Amino acid sequence: MSTEIQAQSCPQPSFMETHKFTLLRNTAYILVILALIVIPELKIAKIDLAHDEAWIFGEKVSVEDGLMPVVMAVGFFAILVIVMNLFNGRVFCGWICPGGWVAEIQDLIRKRMYNPRSQALSKAGYYIVSLITAVLFLALFFNWVTDLRVFFYSTNPMFPWMWAAFLSALVVVYFEVFIGKRWCRTFCPTGIYQKITPYHHKFKTTMAPQFDLSDCGSCRECIKNCPMALDPRRMAYINDFYKGIQACIVCGECVDTCKQVMLPQCKEPLMTWVTDLPERDPDFIAGKVKKTK
Repeated sequence: MSTEIQAQSCPQPSFMETHKFTLLRNTAYILVILALIVIPELKIAKIDLAHDEAWIFGEKVSVEDGLMPVVMAVGFFAILVIVMNLFNGRVFCGWICPGGWVAEIQDLIRKRMYNPRSQALSKAGYYIVSLITAVLFLALFFNWVTDLRVFFYSTNPMFPWMWAAFLSALVVVYFEVFIGKRWCRTFCPTGIYQKITPYHHKFKTTMAPQFDLSDCGSCRECIKNCPMALDPRRMAYINDFYKGIQACIVCGECVDTCKQVMLPQCKEPLMTWVTDLPERDPDFIAGKVKKTK
């Protein structure tokens, strides 16, 4: 009873306070998706292989000339990922990559429709939802290189080639969408590329130095909500491609989650951002909870 009274009298945090990084990340992702739609639609940069033409800032040019911005964009992308990786790890994955955002949303759908307790009809529905998502996501990128109407005009010479390319790519994209965030954890070429290139995490998430694992209790919400299935409390101390900081996408979900659990109870959140890791004993790094007397 006393706990309930304390919770009621406790000033409740705002939604922004407990979902800060979730909201910021989703905003960044949406802006990237909008850019991917608007740029080719306004013909700021677009190639139309189906009609052997291209546009740069609305001006019609040859396909050869139109390829130059694409080559420059690929080069800029590679350099951007390396620079971001050097500064703060896989920021690209956690804040920019549209594939990561789609996989994250798909993970939420998967938990509702495709789990061990789901009925056969629900699982079948998930296959269909995954296919629709994969087709739409792939169309987003094919719109950069062709007029999408070519897929409905068999008289166009590029019709069979575009369908062959689309269906081949669809196999990979469907697999990505279907397994959700596991794609980012294990299979994503960009993620692997970031793991093997030089990286440095200027800002890291971990448990605040005044706390230990015993202060966490049985909550484990930060682990359950980590998109990369890490233990955010101690992963910065682990040197491993799949369990350590190399796999972290710097999303801040663990910080938000800890606030969602602790702040409504007027308790200080355990998860925080640090630039220098506090010293920890081997038991903490190994995940051993110290027994309190």
